[in-house]
Amino acid sequence: MSEVEHKTESPAALTAIHTSSQETIDEKDKTLFRRHTGEEMADEHVVEDEDNKKVFGLRKKRITQIMHLAIWLCFTGFLVAANVLNKDNSPMSVLAVAYAFTTLYFIAAHVPDRTFARPATAVVDTIAQNLARIPLRIRQVVGYSVFPIAMILTAVVRDTNENGTRVQRVISLCGLILFMLFLYVSSRNRKAIHWPTVASGVGLQFLLGVFVIRTYIGRTIFAYIGGFMATFLGFSSNGIGFIVGDDFMKAYGNTFLVGVLPAIIFFGAVIQVLYYWNVIQTTISNMGKVIVYFFQISGVETIAACAAPFIGMSESAMLVGPYLEHATNAEIHQVLASGFATISGSVYLGLIGFGASPTYLITCCIMSVPCAIVTSKMRYPEEEVPLTRGKAIKLERPDAEDSFVHALANGSILGMQLCIVIAAVLVGFLSLLGCANYLLNWIFLWLGVTDISIQRLLGWFFYPFAFMLGIPTKDVYESSKMMGVKFVLNEFVGFAGAQADGFFTAAYDQRSQLLATFACCSFANPSSLGSQISLLGKMAPTRAADIARVAVSAIISGALSTVMSACIAGIVL
Repeated sequence: MSEVEHKTESPAALTAIHTSSQETIDEKDKTLFRRHTGEEMADEHVVEDEDNKKVFGLRKKRITQIMHLAIWLCFTGFLVAANVLNKDNSPMSVLAVAYAFTTLYFIAAHVPDRTFARPATAVVDTIAQNLARIPLRIRQVVGYSVFPIAMILTAVVRDTNENGTRVQRVISLCGLILFMLFLYVSSRNRKAIHWPTVASGVGLQFLLGVFVIRTYIGRTIFAYIGGFMATFLGFSSNGIGFIVGDDFMKAYGNTFLVGVLPAIIFFGAVIQVLYYWNVIQTTISNMGKVIVYFFQISGVETIAACAAPFIGMSESAMLVGPYLEHATNAEIHQVLASGFATISGSVYLGLIGFGASPTYLITCCIMSVPCAIVTSKMRYPEEEVPLTRGKAIKLERPDAEDSFVHALANGSILGMQLCIVIAAVLVGFLSLLGCANYLLNWIFLWLGVTDISIQRLLGWFFYPFAFMLGIPTKDVYESSKMMGVKFVLNEFVGFAGAQADGFFTAAYDQRSQLLATFACCSFANPSSLGSQISLLGKMAPTRAADIARVAVSAIISGALSTVMSACIAGIVL
């Protein structure tokens, strides 16, 4: 179907859906269903043929089952031995969660869907039928009020503790309300906002915050992941040490050039290998199925939202590139906003090198996935009918590598290219910032004013925003300065300035460090805006005007998603 037909028929189809019965489906979706059904049937035949191939006299499918059973038995034995022999109090909860996910994966891979689908469907249908007997108005009131009441009680009931005062938590709550009011007032079409999606996003974000920040198992798991990633950063020293020698490492090992950039190369290689082993695609696809179900958004939006924390804004947009030509403007807005609302794994490693807490960064990246959906759907609600509405799309990699070594080499090369880009951006921005500060001081010197800088001006401008996060008063200015530099210039420059000011040391409150890190953990800045418009414009040339039109709104949504994550963290902390 041509783009013109898609544009002209979508509003009529949307009206028909709202006015007729649920069985009415627009012609475009019928075409899509037929096409996808054929593709799925073809894929099933290909999978069956592949499974029926024999290796060492056994079908490939049978060999896979035996291998998975062997892995599960080894993992089970290891878990039992670890419980018996564990002497150093290692966090067993982390191993237990990994075992549970592994077990569920093997069950899902080898047990027919109908085994669990039928009982689960029966239970869900029974619950839905009982709930349907309750008047709609009562259901809406209860459903929409549960999480707001929970957040109010969380902020007000708890007394002052080492993580913050009651007043600071209330300020965080008021900040969240103000930011959501701004999204509502500035919405493109307030009547089109899908409030169940908004409620689901805010509720999921609140639950994630409570789980990660307030529960022992959540803190343990994310602290372990953060510590592992920090250790992961150090493995690159083996490679760079071989190249530059031990003496050079001793002298310059703590610099950004030697301590961080090689880790980005290493991370790029690992990600490409995980791509080759289909780990990234499987993880994103499974997350996408859950997000589609809970948030009632399209498959394009879901994949972009789930992929961004793992591989970054550009790569996540490339995953849905084939769909952008026929995407709605709201979908393009969501793809951009999801990319702006988080950071990639390589940038994550760089920010750790500047002193940021790996646990805080990981927590914010996870919480920003639902929040980016909320901010985008409030700023730019869906007014058309997406082609992939309610469907998880299939991820494809036509340029897949031929072997493990090929994937490792490609990933290392891509990581090296990214290092050059990061280093060039830092040199350019920091040099320009120094030049601008010199010029600003020279101008104000004539007025008898000294010691003024771009950072100080940005700190004063962003002071109200930092205050609304619930940051302790004594640290508000330093936090606002970090936020200002990050949002106006670049995330690396913002975190580098904070490190230079000693913000990540014991001299500053832990609550301040957490909330400021949350607020700044995104790609939302002007340099990212230009690169994303260019990238998406190349992938969908006929939609270049639409991409440019929604990009500014998307970057505002991305910036607000991390700021709202900081507010929710301030409430539950």
